[in-house]
Amino acid sequence: MALADDGKEDDAVGQAAAVDVEKAELGSTTDASTDGPLNHNKLDQSRFSIANAVNLSLDDVEPTDVQIRGLTIAVDTSPSWLDPSTYPELFSAKLKAAPRIKTLLHSVDASLKPGTLTAIIGGSGSGKTTLLNNLAERVVSSRLSQQGLATFNGRVGVNSVRHAYVMQQDILLPTLTVRETLRYSADLRLPSSTTAEDRERVVEEVIRELGLKECANTRIGNSQHRGCSGGEKRRVSIGVQLLANPSVLFLDEPTTGLDATSAFQLVRTLKSLAQKGRTVITTIHQPRSEIWDLFDNLVILSKGSPVFSGPVSECLPWFKELGYQLPLFVNPAEFVIDIAAVDNRTTELEEETSARLERLKAAWKIESESRFPPVQDIAVMGKRKKRSQAATHAGFLRQVRILTDRTLKVTYRDPLGMTASLLEAVIMGVVIGYLFFNLGRDQAGIRSREGLLYIATGLQGYLILMFETYRLTIDMPTFDRESSEHCVDAVPYILSRRLARLITEDFPVPFLFSLILYFMAGFDHNAAKFFTFFSIGFVNHYACVMCAFTCVVAVRHFPGASLIANFAFTMQSLACGMFIQSNTIPVYVRWLKWITWSFYTFGAYCGNEFQGSFYDCPESGGPSNPACLQYTGEFIMSSLGFPRN
Repeated sequence: MALADDGKEDDAVGQAAAVDVEKAELGSTTDASTDGPLNHNKLDQSRFSIANAVNLSLDDVEPTDVQIRGLTIAVDTSPSWLDPSTYPELFSAKLKAAPRIKTLLHSVDASLKPGTLTAIIGGSGSGKTTLLNNLAERVVSSRLSQQGLATFNGRVGVNSVRHAYVMQQDILLPTLTVRETLRYSADLRLPSSTTAEDRERVVEEVIRELGLKECANTRIGNSQHRGCSGGEKRRVSIGVQLLANPSVLFLDEPTTGLDATSAFQLVRTLKSLAQKGRTVITTIHQPRSEIWDLFDNLVILSKGSPVFSGPVSECLPWFKELGYQLPLFVNPAEFVIDIAAVDNRTTELEEETSARLERLKAAWKIESESRFPPVQDIAVMGKRKKRSQAATHAGFLRQVRILTDRTLKVTYRDPLGMTASLLEAVIMGVVIGYLFFNLGRDQAGIRSREGLLYIATGLQGYLILMFETYRLTIDMPTFDRESSEHCVDAVPYILSRRLARLITEDFPVPFLFSLILYFMAGFDHNAAKFFTFFSIGFVNHYACVMCAFTCVVAVRHFPGASLIANFAFTMQSLACGMFIQSNTIPVYVRWLKWITWSFYTFGAYCGNEFQGSFYDCPESGGPSNPACLQYTGEFIMSSLGFPRN
């Protein structure tokens, strides 16, 4: 997963993930695979599992001791063909044998006990998010290398314990209420063996635990519609993760964007969660002094190197011992961040602050050697586990049912979006039907019919393609979050999205468009032909929707996805057979028609209209008269380049 931005160091990780050729586990130069003396099966059986718990409760937490020893992270920043921004450097880079290695974290040590709240602080680009994401194993790239390790209850890797990660952005569905958001999350996260009553009880417990009772029935809201406040949304995001009852909770700058009061209340909530036995680890940017007092542990980073790691009560005495006394009426967090930062405003200040930072790093390196036992003295048990959610992962049909119900509710609560789709079909049907009203059966009418059928294929399909692309770019962040949390799979998500919109959009839109256009244009009043016309439009609708899915899978933002969609539509138009006879296209690109759905859609429309038909020939003799050949449906289909079948 792409690393969240935390300055230049974190950008380098994001770049590495973007050019990743294959996903690989973060390697460790330290041998962490040696089995310890304990019996693994016995340990696994004693470990708390929400899937096996009879009475689900947020108070039933497995204490987790987190130990970090010598954690060093480096990234290869060499140019790559998979990263267009590095193309100018590729040629010169090939002449250099040594790769460009940038160290993001330098030998970080920490001891985080159960029931504690730990803050990772530092200036921009200090490596806070890099450390957090590495502990949570959210950075997977073949260009990253790791030395040292992090253990959770003596086991390498966070996947040996139940954990959750709260992202910096609140990715929630704005039309759902707080209670509905938590209910759907509980349905997807909790094992299917739990009863509806148990899930409801856990949801209500989360609401009470996070102080969401007053806004439980308030919609989440967004910039267009008022709803929950920023602090309430952030607590809902925490509540979604809390439903899985994690032993370790990671949070990436949870107070960003909140006012001072909301930030204090949020951290106080995190402190309460930690006091229940959880190990809570968060990055935070310039906390106020009241928030400082809530932390149990601190990890202070500067340019990827630790300058302090330990109990918050020992932080200020440590810096005082080094000659840095906290002035009166100064926020201690701002004080320690400032003295560990490099001031680049002038050359003199940069040299002075850089020298100070080097002294702090050297002093802490000596201190950490005595404060933290070496890696070999820690009982490390087992190999790093891959994440397994078999016990709590909802099954295929369960996902489809839950997601369909949720999408239906979201759709009905967006009357503007639902009405826009139906109005588009009606307006386009009326406008196009008016332009092609009651077409004649002469040669001009035949050409007009061909143009009308292309418009039914292309223009209507294009509008559906762009509208669905836009909606998907808005909805996909929710899927990405739930997919990264192993709650939702791609196929159930796609299937449920179309099932929910079948009766509100996928069926009525092509039906209304076909009904209005078909009879206004004066096509044959034949029931079989009309329903064939509608069926073709129905399939074309789904083809455009799936194309939109493909575009958004490739690029998550609308400008990029819409560019791909427009390119795809251009290829559809060129290969469909309307503008150029498909058999006259150069042979080396003629195959394109077989992979463009508009060729089949336009051909099916034309076959439905022209096949077996004879139009008004000015000459007598009917179809047998060679002068009337161009008025036969077979000739028209052949002139367009469509096969007889």
